[in-house]
Amino acid sequence: MIREVRSGDVRFGPAMPIRFAALVAVLMAYGWGYRGTVGHEAGAMVPGALLGLAVCVGSGRLDWQRRAAVAGLFAAVGWAWGGSISYMEQTFYVQSNSFPDVYYGYVMLFFIGALWAGCGGAILGLALTESRSELHALTRPFLAICSVFLLVYFHFFFWSEQREAYETFTVLHFHDGDWLAATLTLVTSAIYWIVRPRDRRGAALFFWAAVAWWIGYGLLTKWGGLRLAPLHRSESWGGVLGVLVTLMVALARRKNRAALMLCWYGCLGGGLSFALAVMIYHPLVLRWGPFQEVHVRLPAWRMAEVSFGFFMGLSLAFGTLRLLRGGLAPPKEDRDRVPLDTLAVLMILVALGWANFRRHFARVLAQSAGTATLLGLPAEAWYILVGALVTLPVLLILFRYRHGDRSLVPPSAYGKGVMVALLLIWVTVTAQLLDGYPSRDSILANLCLWLPAAIAACLLVGFTANVGQVVDPIDACTSRSGLQWRVGKRFVLLAASVPVLLLCCTGLSLAIGEGPPGTRGRLRFGPNAYWRQTARLQGTWRAVGWSNQAEDGEVRPEGLPLLQLEFDTSRNVVATLPSGERIAAHRWFLKNQYIWLQWYGKGGKQEQRGEVPLQFHEGRLYISWPPHQPGTDELVFERDGS
Repeated sequence: MIREVRSGDVRFGPAMPIRFAALVAVLMAYGWGYRGTVGHEAGAMVPGALLGLAVCVGSGRLDWQRRAAVAGLFAAVGWAWGGSISYMEQTFYVQSNSFPDVYYGYVMLFFIGALWAGCGGAILGLALTESRSELHALTRPFLAICSVFLLVYFHFFFWSEQREAYETFTVLHFHDGDWLAATLTLVTSAIYWIVRPRDRRGAALFFWAAVAWWIGYGLLTKWGGLRLAPLHRSESWGGVLGVLVTLMVALARRKNRAALMLCWYGCLGGGLSFALAVMIYHPLVLRWGPFQEVHVRLPAWRMAEVSFGFFMGLSLAFGTLRLLRGGLAPPKEDRDRVPLDTLAVLMILVALGWANFRRHFARVLAQSAGTATLLGLPAEAWYILVGALVTLPVLLILFRYRHGDRSLVPPSAYGKGVMVALLLIWVTVTAQLLDGYPSRDSILANLCLWLPAAIAACLLVGFTANVGQVVDPIDACTSRSGLQWRVGKRFVLLAASVPVLLLCCTGLSLAIGEGPPGTRGRLRFGPNAYWRQTARLQGTWRAVGWSNQAEDGEVRPEGLPLLQLEFDTSRNVVATLPSGERIAAHRWFLKNQYIWLQWYGKGGKQEQRGEVPLQFHEGRLYISWPPHQPGTDELVFERDGS
């Protein structure tokens, strides 16, 4: 048993802040590396949950340790918002050797990281400072919204043609953004606000966040025309900005300066984390200096993702350490802890698993397509059955815990939090293995996940405090609205120096690069900017003949292998053969400053699969043909005027 002591009897807060910061940072590093495997909002919830759990179990405070699962759930929701934003595309600007493009890339990385971690820090702050009754009032409308999301998911699952129509409509009219999720949240929270008066304050937060999403997206992107990513990437950043502003306003109105401070730490730390991680992995991408002779294929992007999480976790650890050292008063426990704790564990260990594991199974299911069924059931049904059987014991344990049986869980609050964190780590590690057995090329990428997972697990187990180190902080009396939770002069000075810091990152990146400006990487500005190239690519191009090179004006019309190519905003390419057959197995993509055609990009092991860059000259499109064996002749296309 962990002995509870008064805060006046021992040193308040973690006995070893360095170990606390390391625990939070390494757990977030693993989580963010895992997020890179599955992507999207559900993937981003895993590092959020791990960070919330780490902050609480490592705090040395009994009141926070009792809220470990709840903080994990709230932090997961907070970090999920940023999952709708694309940020890998911004790193391609940094690989350029043009000053405005590199600086733009770092600024955008800072902006996206600030949005992501700012929302996460704000909602984590709510979990650490609000009364349990207030958390209940927020959780109930959240569950109603999740239920509506689940119904819509099943609807699209069984009516796939409607899902495809929705995805096409979203790409064409809403920049591939989360407009449906925002609308469902708005409508559900409005109805909940009407029918459940006691939860109106919690429902109002979701309602105004959804309204702010539409305002931010509408004013900045839909009608404002501001885009940060290529045409095939989501532009939900304006909506997430609206959500972040809503959270800040809500915390200010509640006079919750402690949570608002954590939000600001997330904004600054998240932004700097994204920029710093990209700058560190930049030499690996360019194979600069000592990396030039390395013949092993280094997993540069996976290393960058782990760095993102490490630095972001470190910044939030600094923020929570301020709360611990400042003697933040314990939040009110004015409701029974068991219902919300049980729900939080259910969401972290069960709901997150089902939301993410389907992406792991996707590749295996694709490989098993068309194979014989077993006992009349296809592979999809067997995976669902196995998942249900694995989930059943967890549900049974939670059911017994909810009804007073504590025999299957650790007796201490610390032990319960560590158990949830360890299960989340190793369940996700196991699921990641479903993406395929490690190969010679992928072993380093897998190690970038396994090593942080192992280190994080050891830190969790080794962080077990001595009996006298767990504090029951009854003497901590600094209100969450205290003025001492203002960010301070050093924070403001660091924030003001961000443009200079990003200039330094830009200078270092340019010093590493080689070649004249504008000859490498993706360009955002100038006549060869990617968006100018992709804009003129969209549509139908008609084959007109052969040419020896793009500068040669002579075109030979005989023996054309294609009639036309159609390029859309989702990077799909449809080829029409002379026989009239249409083949939609091709894709286009961006690499360096060029647009490439991936012939049979969806065709797996198709023999004619190949990649070739596209060239524009005097209104014509030139493609070296055939793509899988580029030769001296180029196929010439002109835009179809019809």
